Amino acid sequence: MSKFLFVIGIVITLFSCGTVKMEYQNKYIYHPYELESCTRGQRCILVKGVYEIERSIQLLDKRDIQYEGSGSTILMSEKAPVKNGYSIFNVRDGQDLKFTGFTLDGNKQKRKCAEQYAHTFIMVGSKNVGLTNVNIKNSPVDGFYLGAGSEGDSSTYCRNILIENCRIDSSCRNGISIINAYGVKIRSVEISHSKGLGPAAGIDVESDATKPIPSNREIVIENSKFFDHEGCGIMTSQKGTPERIEILNNVVSRCQIGVFVASTKTKISGNSIVDSRLFGIQSVRYDNAPIDKNVVENNSIESAEIGIHYSGEDGYIKNNKIGRCSKTGIWLNGNTVNITSVTLTSNQINWVGEAGIYANNFATTRVHGNQIFDCKKEGISIVNGASVVDSNIITRCSTGAIITGSKCDFTNNQVSDCTTGLSAIGGNRIKLGGRIERNKFSVVRNTWYGDVHQFDMKENTIEK
Repeated sequence: MSKFLFVIGIVITLFSCGTVKMEYQNKYIYHPYELESCTRGQRCILVKGVYEIERSIQLLDKRDIQYEGSGSTILMSEKAPVKNGYSIFNVRDGQDLKFTGFTLDGNKQKRKCAEQYAHTFIMVGSKNVGLTNVNIKNSPVDGFYLGAGSEGDSSTYCRNILIENCRIDSSCRNGISIINAYGVKIRSVEISHSKGLGPAAGIDVESDATKPIPSNREIVIENSKFFDHEGCGIMTSQKGTPERIEILNNVVSRCQIGVFVASTKTKISGNSIVDSRLFGIQSVRYDNAPIDKNVVENNSIESAEIGIHYSGEDGYIKNNKIGRCSKTGIWLNGNTVNITSVTLTSNQINWVGEAGIYANNFATTRVHGNQIFDCKKEGISIVNGASVVDSNIITRCSTGAIITGSKCDFTNNQVSDCTTGLSAIGGNRIKLGGRIERNKFSVVRNTWYGDVHQFDMKENTIEK
């Protein structure tokens, strides 16, 4: 009886204490290939040095191991071909792993760029894995690659992955490719100079297959820096309808497109995007894809051809500061998708070469409380759509607003220091009409132009 009670006491003690924390035992490693022999519960510490390898370090079915690089550099030999089997780390079906303190050099200068499965760090079918202070450079394809153990089987997707305080430079394709993963956090990383193979992005969230859905979800990219990419700083593809992506408080500079998203339920907030060659932010919903409901808010965009390009449904664009665009501040493009709708509110747009806000073939648009200054053409242009344009401030533009072939309620706006206040032009597809009410026009040479008589007009104030 006493032995039985003793056993019960042990069991109760174990359960009352909760999960027992793994105690790792140090094991010193003198060559990177010895990392393959590490077993559960070990902290494998690579003695600091510069090592050259000629094949992948294969970490297969590993559990509960910490890999520490001690600041070592692992260089892929120039003799290594750019093909499967010649990454630096190949992690498959791992769980509860940590990597820290490595510099991985893919040696693309003496190898070559090629569209092959030879990414510098490959991880597939793995769970609960963290990378901190891992630097990757000169990758012949991607720097870091996250994929599924079996394409099309979501149970083999990578899950709960953390990439933190890492730097990735000079990848031929992407700094990071997320092919199939649920639950990824990328924070405080710096990714630069992706060039050579498309899409040449800092981070690319893009499945290879359209099913299952979603292909990727619950991905957070935050507090990071992206610069000098041939393609996008950050991008998400429509393949497999990725969802619940958050792109927060990043700095993106000198990219073709700062942030491109074709995912759904995506939030782009608090980012600083400068010197984009095309778009600062682009959000696209493709025909017959699910409603995106994407939110673009509190971003600063400076120096682009177009600040924000949106083509989607039930979008929300709020509190963005957009300046010095050679063409348009915000372009709502309804030409590429079957149903479109968006709300624009409290954005600040100034110094643009053409229109502040341009909505073309957009089904439903609410433009509320925006401040638009110094546009060489019109402050707001609505073409072939239904819109509510209210409580905006438009100053120092050639024309305050142009309504072309649209139903529009234009109310409670302030237009000042413009050559023309409001222009209305009939169209063929949609009959021109709506309300022009309670607007204030001041220091405007020509208050009205065109077919404004087709609107209900009352209580507008004109000050010279």
